[in-house]
Amino acid sequence: MTSHEHDRPGPPDRSSDDGHFPLRPDLLPCARSRDEVLDQVARGDAATLDTHQNDCVHCQAALAEYDRLWSPMRDLAAEQADTPEDGIDAALARLRGAIEDTDYATLRGPQGTTRVAARVVVVAARHSAQEVPGVRVALSRGLTGPHDTDSEVHVGVAGTSTVIEITLAADYGRSLHQLAADVRRAVTDRVRHLTDLDPVQVIVIIDDVLDRPVRRDSHHSVAE
Repeated sequence: MTSHEHDRPGPPDRSSDDGHFPLRPDLLPCARSRDEVLDQVARGDAATLDTHQNDCVHCQAALAEYDRLWSPMRDLAAEQADTPEDGIDAALARLRGAIEDTDYATLRGPQGTTRVAARVVVVAARHSAQEVPGVRVALSRGLTGPHDTDSEVHVGVAGTSTVIEITLAADYGRSLHQLAADVRRAVTDRVRHLTDLDPVQVIVIIDDVLDRPVRRDSHHSVAE
């Protein structure tokens, strides 16, 4: 079970008049530089998260995808004392082009490319979580901004990787640790089955515990 405070500061104010961040290919949706994240992976620090990354699904998804793609170069460097500089530069260039659109996951195959919108992952995760016994409601909370009234799930996508955060209210009396595990398993299985994406992390926040509604007897005696 993970608990978080919800008064975290948001990303730097780079939004336009409509409240959305501008479409800049060099930035993740959280306004963190993609090259900065890539350099972090190349240094071997993908697992070392800073304060922002600890709470950011976009950074975590990008780190996971870049780390997956960088793995062959890491293995090559382990086998060879001197890795050619041009080989490293070529690998970095390929990685920079791997995440074309941070609003869409990308699945490449021999017959073409499939792009899956982040909102598709949101829908799959929300429905699968709500089907788990003991989940009363999925709350509309986001990590890096104000309440998002359009979804109960916060999702980051990068290439074939996705990180999902879902905030729940649970029925009173349930084992919250077990409930979180059940939700995590259900969300992971459903998202993987429907989208072929890899949910590298599913963060479950149990924000409230609610009493079960009282069921009244619907059978009443009628006076004659």
